[in-house]
Amino acid sequence: MKSLKFTFTFLALIFLFYQTPNFIDWVLGHSRFRHIHINLNLVEVFFDALGILTTLIFLLAITYNKIWEANTFKKKLSLIGFGIVFVFAFLIIKGMYNNFRAVDKLYAYYKKNIGIAGNVFMVDDTLGHCGVPNGSGNTIYSLGHSGISVPIKLNSDGFRITEKSISSKSDSLMMFLGCSFTWGDYVLAEQNYPTIASQSLNYEVLNCGVDAYGLAQMLILAERNIPKYRPKVLSVQYSPWLADRARFMFFPSAHGVMPFPFITKNERGDLYVHEPYFRSALYNPAYRVYKTSHTSFLDKLSFIYNVGIPVAIVDKWKQQIVQWKMMLGLVPVSENDNQKIEKYVYERLYKLCEQYGVKMVVFNVGGFGYSDEQRMSNHYDRKRFKETVDSGLVRNITFIDGDSVLRANILPKENYSKYVHWGKISKTDSSIYDNHPNVMAHKMMAETLSKQLISKQ
Repeated sequence: MKSLKFTFTFLALIFLFYQTPNFIDWVLGHSRFRHIHINLNLVEVFFDALGILTTLIFLLAITYNKIWEANTFKKKLSLIGFGIVFVFAFLIIKGMYNNFRAVDKLYAYYKKNIGIAGNVFMVDDTLGHCGVPNGSGNTIYSLGHSGISVPIKLNSDGFRITEKSISSKSDSLMMFLGCSFTWGDYVLAEQNYPTIASQSLNYEVLNCGVDAYGLAQMLILAERNIPKYRPKVLSVQYSPWLADRARFMFFPSAHGVMPFPFITKNERGDLYVHEPYFRSALYNPAYRVYKTSHTSFLDKLSFIYNVGIPVAIVDKWKQQIVQWKMMLGLVPVSENDNQKIEKYVYERLYKLCEQYGVKMVVFNVGGFGYSDEQRMSNHYDRKRFKETVDSGLVRNITFIDGDSVLRANILPKENYSKYVHWGKISKTDSSIYDNHPNVMAHKMMAETLSKQLISKQ
């Protein structure tokens, strides 16, 4: 009878565990409770702790007089053994709850109208992820009662292009390397700085900027595409986070594990690009169906089996195994000095440009998303670049500081937020929904890039 009571209690707690997000949404959406501030993390911790405790009590109840009994606590050796088993059971159950919570969050993320929808990215053994050849989709974001949707179109190499082809009087090509700032998050391809600058200079544009990329991926793309396309000019983004991403090994994603290529040392102490440690399950095209499927119990069960387990559990364990191997010195770890990473990558890029007769431009795009204090401590400018790269090469590299132009146009009562994405959350209020450069910032960066290139010709 006791076991039956514990079973019902256990099932009730499991139900509460899975209904926590719905419960919070109901409270936040109910007019009587809108004034209440809820710490979502504390709510999750409470339900998780309650669930783990109830599960342990349930297991104790159903194993009583079978595996343990009251006399177990009277014998010292039996008590120690019971304690060890109890601790292991606690850790296993806690791990299971953490995994289920991760799956729950992943499902909630898929159901949110946010991020990239469509056939845009796929897994890549060398780059971690890359654009789908001839793919298309949208960058979407729910804001208030309206939504934002920006179309994405990719060429046969998986690089972002304009919706309609733009003709140029010249057959000269300008190639761009960078992350989502160069890709142009939440702006049309026609409005990002690579397209505008190339048009001003009368070049064809090849925008190799990709969301979340760092210096390791940028170097790989340069080694692939400079010999293939022979551009006249190569513009390379210069930002603090690009070197960070070249040492992450696993990109810090809120919805799965993203193994990244990274910069490390060989036995001789020379830097090189190491491929991602495993193939991520994150970009399986079959997962896209859950972005539009109707939310239901069966839909969630299907999601757990097809997406949740491979992405939130299997990949997480693969990552954990790699991290254990790193601790034991069985596999390489990344170089942890950002300046050494930058020196290696930018000098290697210059040598590629020199080999193929390409003019190299390093373009500082600014400190978007940083506080004023962070922007000063991570200040990237011409002086820092000169201190990083070999002085003999710096003279032949054109450094253009887009950040200084952006800062010069901030009025006394303004700040960097004028250059990011704002949207209406009500008839009277606006809010920042994304910290990437907005249309105005892209236009200013493009003008800076094109004008300074013309003046240096």
